[in-house]
Amino acid sequence: MKILDSGKRQRFPTGSVRDTRAGKGRYDLLPPEAIHAVALHFERGAKKYGESNWLLGQPLSRYLDSALRHIFHVLAGHHDEPHAEAAAWNLLAFIETRARIKHKRLPKALEDVR
Repeated sequence: MKILDSGKRQRFPTGSVRDTRAGKGRYDLLPPEAIHAVALHFERGAKKYGESNWLLGQPLSRYLDSALRHIFHVLAGHHDEPHAEAAAWNLLAFIETRARIKHKRLPKALEDVR
């Protein structure tokens, strides 16, 4: 397997050289506490619905509806479940499902929002 190459290089003071990171995402900027909280929500969902059940595909509108419902629960001050984490989970699932539809790994019929 080949190593991808952007053709651009970054040189370090030590003389070491490597491909630049521009356009690859800054994973080092992701908030670790928030990511951990959402990972725990993924774990709870796996116990309730089965591991990776959501990857089988659900309409995009269901994720948005649920995310908004959880956001309104946060705004109303409800603490009966982790609403912020549930909203984030739904938005991540929306983004991933939309990408899988785009790459034809899930049916276009699931794309019911524009």
